[in-house]
Amino acid sequence: MAQQERGIETRRKVLIGAAEVFDERGYAAASINEIHERSGITKGAMYFHFKSKEEIAKGVIAAQTEVPVQVRSHSESPLQEVVDHTHELAHRLITDVLFRASIRLTVEQGTFQVNDSGMYDWWLQVFGRELARAQDAGELRKELAPEEVAASVVASFTGIQMLSHVTCGRRDLHQRLALWWQQILPGIATPQAAAKALPAGSPELGLSDTV
Repeated sequence: MAQQERGIETRRKVLIGAAEVFDERGYAAASINEIHERSGITKGAMYFHFKSKEEIAKGVIAAQTEVPVQVRSHSESPLQEVVDHTHELAHRLITDVLFRASIRLTVEQGTFQVNDSGMYDWWLQVFGRELARAQDAGELRKELAPEEVAASVVASFTGIQMLSHVTCGRRDLHQRLALWWQQILPGIATPQAAAKALPAGSPELGLSDTV
């Protein structure tokens, strides 16, 4: 393995180990010694990539953009793609510890740094672009601003996943999302698009067993 590849793999091990600890304990209760032990690498190697627990936490948060979410549906409807995207994010929260920890730290970031809206801004742009496509396709109501709808989607998803996490460890996250989409679609979509949209996500997502 080339030196660069080893470096990437070592950094990945630190992030995964840290994600497991942050996911279990949150930032404040996590210790850098526990992160080191969970990572399974030498302290020297860990400190080569990250100088502090805060730097590690920022690296975990950044993983949201380093590993882009790939929506598995192939819908021809841009609005359905938006719905599917939220369900794909829900799936990641349930199955991917690095993504799950990155979301937790994004919410908790005030405990270790001055609040930074950068990650939220990134998601607002992602959904804003998708909703703009839906409007161009005649699916999002013309009188609505895609960026404002995106803000509602990001804020609602954040609250829904937190409520699901606290009440049942996110076991009902897909169901809660589907119910929310069922409620909101008539207000943001054209009548024809709202009638066709699947709040629970397209069958191609392969999430029917959890919805």
